[in-house]
Amino acid sequence: MLSLKLSAPFIGLFSVGLLGLGLYGMGLESAPFLSTAGSTAERLQSVATDPDVPFLSSKRALGVYELDCRRLAFDQTADPIPFEDRPRLNEGCYERAKSLVEAAPGNAILWLSLARFAATDANRRDITFRALELSRAYGPWQYALASDRVQLISLLPDAPPAIKAIADADFETLAASYRGLQQLATIYLSNPDKRDRITAAVEKRPANEQRGFLGLVKRNMQ
Repeated sequence: MLSLKLSAPFIGLFSVGLLGLGLYGMGLESAPFLSTAGSTAERLQSVATDPDVPFLSSKRALGVYELDCRRLAFDQTADPIPFEDRPRLNEGCYERAKSLVEAAPGNAILWLSLARFAATDANRRDITFRALELSRAYGPWQYALASDRVQLISLLPDAPPAIKAIADADFETLAASYRGLQQLATIYLSNPDKRDRITAAVEKRPANEQRGFLGLVKRNMQ
């Protein structure tokens, strides 16, 4: 009984020490993310350059990093990112996207993020095309994904027929919603080479939706 009483303070001190070390490690890792200050670019660069953040393991830090990477991927950042900083940030987000699809191979959003960052390196075309195929397979009718896939594929002039067919399928996804028809009307006017493919997608919709599309095109022409 005496030895137990004597050891209790030491156990308490040891526990407090472990807790302190744990909180310190979490603070180092999550510092760029747990503050509301800073921009997407600043948070990404903190992770990419800070030697005290060699990896991210906390759920919150990873979640914010993933969101910032997606913003970077589709140019949705509120602040511009210097051109010279993009290769390093692209590479960091590419590695993050790879680890995410390994952990969640059925997530269409993550596959699309991987495709976008792989596309920044011409030597990763096979990875880009495969990731696009899996993104479409796991998220065929999600408007936002279809929109982003169409945008990405338009930046890949070397895309094979199978990948261009994904864009055609995504045109059909977009044609199924009013917001999608609005986007198709914009693409129809700005990209004459895509008009036949867009028309083919719209013609599969009911007559009233086809008329609505024509109305959007005429309105955008004014």
